[in-house]
Amino acid sequence: MPPVPAAVCRARVSIIAVLLLVIVAVFPVHSSALERIDGTSVADDAALAAAAPPVGMPAGILRTGDGRTLWERDPDAERSMASTTKIMTALVVLDRADPADTVTVSARAASVGESEAGLVAGRSYTVQRLLEAMLVHSGNDAATALAEHVGGDVDGFVALMNEKAAELGLTHTTYTNPHGLDEPGHYTSAADLATLSAIAMADPRFSSIVGMERVEVANGSKATTFETSNKLIGRYEGATGVKTGWTNDAGYCLVASARRGGIAFVAVILGTSSESDRFAQAETLLDWGFAHYAETQIASADATAALVPVTAWLDRTVAGVVAEDAVVPVFDLDGEVVSRVDMLFEVDAPVNAGDRLGTLTVVQGQRLLAQVPVVAAEDVPAPDAWEAIGIWFTRLWRTVFGGQLQASAVPVM
Repeated sequence: MPPVPAAVCRARVSIIAVLLLVIVAVFPVHSSALERIDGTSVADDAALAAAAPPVGMPAGILRTGDGRTLWERDPDAERSMASTTKIMTALVVLDRADPADTVTVSARAASVGESEAGLVAGRSYTVQRLLEAMLVHSGNDAATALAEHVGGDVDGFVALMNEKAAELGLTHTTYTNPHGLDEPGHYTSAADLATLSAIAMADPRFSSIVGMERVEVANGSKATTFETSNKLIGRYEGATGVKTGWTNDAGYCLVASARRGGIAFVAVILGTSSESDRFAQAETLLDWGFAHYAETQIASADATAALVPVTAWLDRTVAGVVAEDAVVPVFDLDGEVVSRVDMLFEVDAPVNAGDRLGTLTVVQGQRLLAQVPVVAAEDVPAPDAWEAIGIWFTRLWRTVFGGQLQASAVPVM
C-alpha cells in the first residue's frame, strides 16, 4: 500500500478534531468530580452516583428554602449570567426606590436592544411597572431605565450592584451592566445566584412580581401584554419564580423556585443548549428534590419514652411521654434517622404532669434533626404520713431479708 501523503494526513486530523468539537458541544461531558450530593462527590460514592438527578447542564445547584445545598455541579464556576442579572438589578432598585415613584425613559434606555418591553423615550412609568416589565418580560429597556433612575446613570448603578454583591458575600460575581448582555467581566456562579435568589424571594415585593404570568406595558397609544419568560410559572406545580436568561456566552439559563407545603427549593440551571432544555432540566432537578427531601414526622406527641421510678414509693413509676410532635424536612439520601432518649434515672415525689424528665434527640448521621422534651404524663403525689411510715418499714425489712426497694426504670424507646 502506497504511503498516505502528509497533506492528506493533516486534513484527516483536522476533520477528526472538528468532529470531536462538535460532539462535545452537542453532547457535553460533565465530570462527576465536580458534582456533589449533600457535600459528597458522586465520584467517590457509587450509591450517590446512581441516585443523582439525571441532568446535563454544565453548572447548577439545588438549594432548599432553609439554605441546605442538596445537589451541585461546578457551583463556583464563574460564568456569563445573561438576564439573571436582573435579580440583582431589582434588589438594588427595591433598596433605593419606592415602587410608586415615576421614571421618565431616556433615549438610551429605549434603544438598548435585544429583549425589550417596547418602552417609549420620554414617557413616564412607575418603578413598579418597570420592575414588572424587567422581571416578567425581561425587558432590557426597563432595566436600563431603572438603573438610570436609581444610580444617576448606568455606571453609577453598576457600582451599587457590585457594592450589594460584596455586602451579600457573592465572591464569584461581578457586574458591568444592569441587564445581562454579554460584556467582559460580567459573571456569576450557580452558588451565588442561589444565594441572591433566596434573598430576593424573601422580599414579598420581588416574589409577587416573579410569580406573575403576564404583565401589561403601555407603549405608544396602546398597551401590550407580555407573557412571562419563565414557562414554569402556571405550569409546574408550586412554581414561584424566578428569572430566565439567554446570551451567546451564557447559553440558556434559569433560576427556578418552587414550594409545596413546607418544602421550598431554588434551582439554578446554567448553560443549557436550548430554551426548552433549561425548563426540562429545572423540572427534573426540582422533581428530584421533592422526591428526596420531604417533611417527615420524627416524633409523636404523647408517645411513651420510658417509665421513671418515683423514689418516695416502693413500686410506682411515672410515664415519660414525648411533649410534642416533631415534623422536619428529611433528606433520604443522608442516611438512617436515629432516635435517642436521655432520661432521669429516678424522680422525687411529688411529680406534676408536664415536669421535664428527659429529652428525645433525633439525628441523621452528624445532623441534628430535633430535640424534643420528654415530660411526666401525670401527677404522682408524695406519700402521706401513714404511707411514708409503711414504706419505711417495708424498705427496712427488704434491706435485711431481700426485695425491691423501689420500682425499676423501664425504657420504652
